[in-house]
Amino acid sequence: MNKNKDSNHLKVAFPVRFLVSAYEPTAIKFDFEYIFLENVFSPLVEISANGTIEPGVAEKVDWIGDELKLTIRKDLKTISGKPITADDVVFSLKRLLVLSGNTHGNFKDIVCPGADIKSTEDDCPGIREEGNFVFINAKGKKSFLLPMLGAIDFAVVPKSSVDPSTLKIVDYSETSGPYSVQSDDGNGKIELKLNTHHYFASKNVPQQITLVPTDSKSGTNSIKAFEDGLIDHIMTVDRSKTEDVIKYAKQNQDNDLLVTMKIRTLVLVFTQKGEQQLTASERRYIGQALKEVFAKLFSETPGAEQRDEFFPNLGEGGLTVEQQALYKKESKKDRTAPALKVKLGLLTRVPLKDWAEPIQQKLPMVESEVISYIPDFNKDLKPDEIPHAFIGFTDTGFMEDISLISYSLNSGVLGLSPNKRAEWLSDYMATDDKAVRINKLKNLHYEALTRPTVFPLIALPYTALVRKPWKLELSELYANNQLWRIKLH
Repeated sequence: MNKNKDSNHLKVAFPVRFLVSAYEPTAIKFDFEYIFLENVFSPLVEISANGTIEPGVAEKVDWIGDELKLTIRKDLKTISGKPITADDVVFSLKRLLVLSGNTHGNFKDIVCPGADIKSTEDDCPGIREEGNFVFINAKGKKSFLLPMLGAIDFAVVPKSSVDPSTLKIVDYSETSGPYSVQSDDGNGKIELKLNTHHYFASKNVPQQITLVPTDSKSGTNSIKAFEDGLIDHIMTVDRSKTEDVIKYAKQNQDNDLLVTMKIRTLVLVFTQKGEQQLTASERRYIGQALKEVFAKLFSETPGAEQRDEFFPNLGEGGLTVEQQALYKKESKKDRTAPALKVKLGLLTRVPLKDWAEPIQQKLPMVESEVISYIPDFNKDLKPDEIPHAFIGFTDTGFMEDISLISYSLNSGVLGLSPNKRAEWLSDYMATDDKAVRINKLKNLHYEALTRPTVFPLIALPYTALVRKPWKLELSELYANNQLWRIKLH
């Protein structure tokens, strides 16, 4: 029974024990970071549950030639009542350029090509403010700008919440989002409170939220906590197995279940080290063997399917019929067992032996270890610490998504070397004709598969669960978990 059903307090399982100071919109690498940030900060525009763009911090957007005019809400305030202004918006956009860590878009290439922005006080020709308006010059690339601004990388961060010298966020209670951080016990338990000044605030959304840390090494811990009444909500990014969440929901009627489209893809990615030290034949050998391993591991998982393409084949990034035929031939080329020991990183929170043992049986030369980072996002790794390849889950999408595309590029999933990624993305975003642009994406996808540097393994849906009388109004198209889309009914 839900002990909180007469209140608007929602207890949420959260898979990590990070301090709030670890969450930074300009340097998002993992799904749980995005989920936390999208609930405490807001972007200039919002992406609705069905994928359309709707007002956010900007209540109105207008195109004037290549310039986007954003009308900033006059009634949006932090929880203490401080107004969120156009100055905060410009500061946030320049802060992003200075820190230059955003993984979901190439914003600098759009607004300040060639400019060296070292301070939020520096001039950026493509960003300006006039009163309550902010203007962004898209340099002929306006088809990408609004979807990019909907990503939480572009969160509006109040200037007063940031250390002016380091640009680090120092106050997570004064935010632009629906929720404000009220306390952090230092061990993962974080209390959030609804900001009643926010445009998503209402009486039937959670007024108070407790993020309850769960044991990240146990795939069933959150389900047990849900059953015991310790939590009310299991998020899309929970580490519980998909099949366990679905099974529990079907066996217990006092809950509301969400199952998204199959946009969660388990993928094998060879690093630059792997490409250099392993031949294409050896990579095909490893890739095919791991496809067989994971097909067996997920054979009884509801909603799971084997996947040959990274992007869904019916999506905009999927291969053409001709490319599919060529890829099928390429994938059958010679395969050679590697002569050297292969280091494989596993981005997983399931016990190591669950994956490592069947991998070792199939591929004795492979040494698996659990890693907590995407290699291309960790610049401090020594050469011997870099794995030849890694396996992890990532989002894919059916529609063209510049944030997802740039993230996949920067994480190495789409195969290009680091020095070629920015060049490709710049050319892609400079292509105004969508048909031509999508063809470039398909070609990149095809080249990554056939070189080969990437092997899609399994596609799954995301799942989320909430205890009634709460009801989920989350999207079936995205892994997002906006807590204000959970409502009392």
